[in-house]
Parts: sequence; C-alpha cells; structure tokens
Amino acid sequence: RQLLGFGGRAPLSQDFWPVPHREKVAMLYADKNALRTQLKVNMLKIRERELLFYTNNCLSISTSAALLAGFAWYGLTEVPFDERANAVTQTLYLVVTTLIMGLELLTVVNATLCAILGPGLALRGPDGSMHTAVNGMMTHYKFTLACFTGGLICFMLSALLYGWMQFKWELAMPMTLLLGYFLYTIFKYFVRIYRRFRLAPDRVVTGAFNADKQAQSEALQRERAAQEEKERRKMQEQMAHLPESVKASMGIQTDSGAGTSLSYS
Repeated sequence: RQLLGFGGRAPLSQDFWPVPHREKVAMLYADKNALRTQLKVNMLKIRERELLFYTNNCLSISTSAALLAGFAWYGLTEVPFDERANAVTQTLYLVVTTLIMGLELLTVVNATLCAILGPGLALRGPDGSMHTAVNGMMTHYKFTLACFTGGLICFMLSALLYGWMQFKWELAMPMTLLLGYFLYTIFKYFVRIYRRFRLAPDRVVTGAFNADKQAQSEALQRERAAQEEKERRKMQEQMAHLPESVKASMGIQTDSGAGTSLSYS
C-alpha cells in the first residue's frame, strides 16, 4: 500500500521509476529539442538565401549609383559654361544634374546601409530578427531601385540639356534625336524585361513558413467580419418593421436619425 501510494500517502514520484526508464524519458526530451532546433536552423538557412539575394543586389546598385553620382559632380564643377547660352537652359541643366547627384547619393546611402545593417541584425539580433531583416531589406530595396531609376533618367536629360546649352541648334538637334532614341530604347527594354521576369504579389514565394498561414488567417477574419456586418444589417431591417410597443417590450432602443439600434437594456 505504501509503494502504490494508498493510505493517504503522497503519490509516486519520478525517483521511484527504474533508472533505464528515466534515461529513456530524458532521451526522448533531448531528441524532441534537437529536432526542433534542427528544423529552426533549416528554416533560417532558407531565409538566409533571401537575405543574400537582397544584399548582393544592394551592393550592385550602390556601385552603379556611385559612378553616376561622380559623373554628376563632374558636370557641376568641371564643365565650362557659355556666357551666351540661354539662362533657362543653364538653370534646367544645373537643376537636373543636381537631381542626379542627389538621387544617386540617396541610392548609395540606402543600399550601403541595407547591405551592412540588414545582415548584422539577422546575425546578432534576438529570435525572429532574420525575418525582420529580410522584410526590411525588401521594402528599402524597392525604394532604392526607384531612386536609381530616377537618377538614370535625369542623367539622359542632363546630357540633352548640355547639348542645347553649349552647341548651336544644328549640332544639338542630332544629339537630341540620338538621346531620344536611346531613352526610348532603354524604356522599351526595361518594360520588356520587367514583364518577363515580374512576379505577381500573390505568387511570390518567401522563406517565411508562416506567411501563408498568416494570410489565410487575415482573409478569414475579414470574411468573418463582413458576414457579421451583413447579419447585423439584416437584423436591423427586420427589427425596423416591428411596432414601437414590441420594441419597447423587448428593450430595443430606437434612434430616429440612425434607424434601429440593436442594443438591449
């Protein structure tokens, strides 16, 4: 009776079980923790590939942007100006060239900070920092690419304005036609390549395993909220036809301005 825990005594503790049984329990617990840890490491390896993708892209964009920013600085400080040139053309040239330098320097700063701070957060941050770093780099990468594209367009416009500022129209016109042709060609190939490799937002596959589950949960919540709103409006329409005496007996408050309210006293 004492061994089985009867007679008001305390139940059996784990120390009662044989040593081999306790070792098997400990081994199962260790195996479960090892499996959980290995699964987490494998998930982080998949997410790391996304991190390297955005890091390499940021480094490539920053190199090209730094080159264009250097050209813009040279165009502002070293290019001679003709005093007989039109003042409006000179002003537009200076404004567009300054835009090139500003946009490309902004691209360099954003890309460099993302390439440095993003992997640092993923490597040394707390649990979940890998997902935060990848999502942040994804957002800033889109803005960085937009700044680089705007600076590239301004670079072509700056060359066009320089031709009209420094040369006569007989020389500036062929230059304008060629620049217009290449600008159209760049735009055409950009659109063609973008459409060929573009992924729709609903078809993008990420390394986050909870992304699909979260999206389904949000969609379910929106559908449930819409269904509840529909039922509430249907009930309001049904209650609106009841006599006032019935509404008063049921404790339904009636608002003449907003219709029937389904609050009960």
